[in-house]
Amino acid sequence: MTRHLFAGLLLLGLRADIFRDPEKSQSKMSAETTSAAATPQALVSAGIDLADQLRLRGELQAAAQTLEKGVQAARSTPYEIEFATRIRLGMTLADVYLALNRACDAAAFLSEEAAFADKIAQIMQATGTPHQKRSAMSGYLQIRDRGAQIGLLGQPAVDLELNIWLVGAPVTLEELRGKVVLLEFWATWCKPCQEMFPKLTALYDRQAGSGLEIIALTRHYMAYKGPLEARNEELDLMRKTVNEHGVRFRVAVAEDERWQTLYGANGLPTVVLIDRWGIVKYAGPGGEDPIFQKALEQCLADTP
Repeated sequence: MTRHLFAGLLLLGLRADIFRDPEKSQSKMSAETTSAAATPQALVSAGIDLADQLRLRGELQAAAQTLEKGVQAARSTPYEIEFATRIRLGMTLADVYLALNRACDAAAFLSEEAAFADKIAQIMQATGTPHQKRSAMSGYLQIRDRGAQIGLLGQPAVDLELNIWLVGAPVTLEELRGKVVLLEFWATWCKPCQEMFPKLTALYDRQAGSGLEIIALTRHYMAYKGPLEARNEELDLMRKTVNEHGVRFRVAVAEDERWQTLYGANGLPTVVLIDRWGIVKYAGPGGEDPIFQKALEQCLADTP
């Protein structure tokens, strides 16, 4: 194994030294346990936990400073921090920056973290086990997508080019100017997506009269780039899903992952909120997220 593989294993929360000398690993791990509190990994994890408490108390500046110290520690000892911890650190600091109205700082920071995560993902794709490959790629996509979402905020929404509509007539975002548009990215296999459909239906029933439009957008997954017969079977499954939930708002199917990537929606479900002037006001998990709820209320209250 190479040094890069050892580093990648440690970043993914695995012990690279076990693979080097199994006979010595048990005694070494025992010795490390006594000094665990002093390790960079423990210090960074504790800093994230402290920042979470500070956020709950509304002490956002203190939370940002705490997390920034964690970033310094993680970047100075990059191969001593578990990959999942590094991802959590990045996501948390980005959200704190957003709460402090520092979207540009959040986007720039995530761009740097995405480059690091991409490097680790590439190492794992070349040398890791299937589990390590999935873990590394998942972390990279999480950071990359959050950066994409933040980059959308305050910008005009890129219009959609969709040919397949399962519910409702075809429409463009340009044609929906003057209305509040909620894009929801979903998949038939995504359980949280299934749980969101009833909530979106109830929201649509309450707010359609106030100018709310919902477009649930999916794409082929199981039959992606497959034969026509397989794609038609998956389309039937999509129709069955929306029919079972009694969906009345628009549902469309994209030809590929282009819109999903553009809107940072590889993690499902993802919600994008667009105001009456076509500007993106929110991009994230939606649902019970208080930031989403506040943005939705503001968009509905605004009038052209």
